[in-house]
Amino acid sequence: MTAPNAGRDLVVLPRAAVLMLWTAQYLRGAIGPDDAAQLSFGADRSGPSGHGEDLFDWMVSLKQLPLVQLRLVLPVPGRLAGLVGPPEVVPAALEAEQAIVVTAAGIADHTLVPILSPGEHQGRPVTAVTWARTPAPVGAQMAPPVSGGAREELLHALRRTAEGSTDVDLVPEEPVEPSRIPATWIATGLPKDIDLPTAHLLILAARTLLLSRAEIEEGHGHTVHLAEALTRRGLLDELHDAARVALVEAVEQLSAIDPA
Repeated sequence: MTAPNAGRDLVVLPRAAVLMLWTAQYLRGAIGPDDAAQLSFGADRSGPSGHGEDLFDWMVSLKQLPLVQLRLVLPVPGRLAGLVGPPEVVPAALEAEQAIVVTAAGIADHTLVPILSPGEHQGRPVTAVTWARTPAPVGAQMAPPVSGGAREELLHALRRTAEGSTDVDLVPEEPVEPSRIPATWIATGLPKDIDLPTAHLLILAARTLLLSRAEIEEGHGHTVHLAEALTRRGLLDELHDAARVALVEAVEQLSAIDPA
């Protein structure tokens, strides 16, 4: 296989985002389903578990759906907008902090959620991935993707954070330290024909989302007063939300499938 991303820098993204990007390349006819399925597991960090959806078969089946579109959802507790499926989908999607909703002519068809476990692939230890597929309730509609303002909101949140707190360790222009990358994210090269401004937003949003998440999890140990800690947390929450929205917008723009 000659990878379309050969020679390009790797970008760390949610597994669902990586699957969407390479699936879109297949649906546009840029690569075959076997290459797209392999690239969807990222760069040397994971492999299929042997259970759940076979990505090759899944990608091929998408061509049977009318006006198919892929929608990325990055749910957090209390913010489940866009997540479609029966109640059992919610805990799995929250644990993974991601899901893909597949729509046909604007109607939700099914949801995919990655479930991780230790495994072995080609003789080496890896994170094994099971893509769990759940049919959508009959007639469940999806709102059209919102686009156009996420970049400005993210830049505004970055400025507010830089001006409002001096103890936040955020450098979104540089790669994220491996210790701050959860197993639900993987490294991938980007397809060579993607829109460069949107790709820049994708990279900025992804790095900011990871860094702000790490800062939130580390708490307010660098602050002295409660008021300072609350201000810091408010800025981080705003930044985290803006980065999540921007990442969804960028992935969906890069994964959009033009009607045939």
